[in-house]
Amino acid sequence: MAQWWLVPVLIFSVPFVCSGLDFSEAGLLTARTGFGAPAEAVYRLAGLSRAQAVDLILDHLSPDPTVPVPAWVQPPFERPPGDGKHPADAPTRQAFDKRKEAKKAELRTWFIDDAVKSPWPLSQKLALFWHDHFTSSLEKLDSGEMLLQQDLMFRRLGLGPFGAFLKAVGRDPAMVVYLDGDANAKGKPNENYARELMELFTLGEGNYSEQDVREAARAFTGWTVDRAQGTVAFNPKRYDDGPKTVFGKTGNWGADDVADLILDQDRTAVFLTQKFWRFFVSPDPDPGRVAVLADAYRKSGYQLKVLLRALLLEDAFWDPRNRESLVKSPVELLVGQIRTWGSDYDPRRLTGQLARLGQDLFNPLSVKGWPEGLDWVDAATLLERRRDLADLNNAFRKQWMSPRSNLE
Repeated sequence: MAQWWLVPVLIFSVPFVCSGLDFSEAGLLTARTGFGAPAEAVYRLAGLSRAQAVDLILDHLSPDPTVPVPAWVQPPFERPPGDGKHPADAPTRQAFDKRKEAKKAELRTWFIDDAVKSPWPLSQKLALFWHDHFTSSLEKLDSGEMLLQQDLMFRRLGLGPFGAFLKAVGRDPAMVVYLDGDANAKGKPNENYARELMELFTLGEGNYSEQDVREAARAFTGWTVDRAQGTVAFNPKRYDDGPKTVFGKTGNWGADDVADLILDQDRTAVFLTQKFWRFFVSPDPDPGRVAVLADAYRKSGYQLKVLLRALLLEDAFWDPRNRESLVKSPVELLVGQIRTWGSDYDPRRLTGQLARLGQDLFNPLSVKGWPEGLDWVDAATLLERRRDLADLNNAFRKQWMSPRSNLE
């Protein structure tokens, strides 16, 4: 009988004539909205119209992970032993540190397993997108619990209207700690979150003033973090309740008010549309089409599905000139290889490979996130990519050529 593992090769080499997507087009849509192009996923879309295929994928967006979430995401979270007056003894501290590092490792392997095993991985790919957009890091937070909590919030709210999502990010415990929101108090404003909110999260450099940053920082005062419970609380004594002028409008603005003022700026929808275009379509967004899509996105109330559907039905998405235009991130490359070929993998080892390639999960290089496009590759990382792909290919061959494999 024919060996089924040849199917991924055959589907892209055998002509398929129909009125809908051919195998090549179905493979493109599968890969761009997930990781790799498993044969069963490509067959699922082949023959459908573009709109039918896109709608089918969007209909399966879900905030729920495929792989069960580690139980330690539920508070209270374990805190370092001892206190300022009575430090813990060395064995107790070492045992705590070992448990803490084990949770970080489990967080990474859980994310990889979920991306590999999801039958409809667009939700997982969007979670990866949001981690690169609204950055936080294990290195600074030193808490797997808070980063997992944030990941689940990204999945839950990142699929809906951007306004509610943006407001939740501003009071997310991991974000508050990462950008020093817990140090932001009346009379001593810390501008870190307000600056990155405008520069990296919503508007882009040059589309706000220094006064906008300073005044917005005052609006974000008052938030504190309870690390043991993984929650934030508002302390009115730390809040600056004076009038603030942001984008030329004056009022006693609070955190949600600033978010609404940002959403009112035309540039916000354009900035986000450009970023999603670079993620799904090509490195060079078409200004005219971006303007049209951004206008529809904003008028929809920043509904993500509206923007995604429009992007995936854009002629530019299907243009053969853009088919090879996106450089895969390490996660897209290696997880895609595993999903396409069904290779055995060691998630702990894979996280190390990803880190060497420049994508240490839950640890973006800076607040600007991970690299993009050609910045992913140089002479060293190209060699590493080749080695890692060869490693997965060898695992695949051993898996299906071993005596335990039954192809009958």
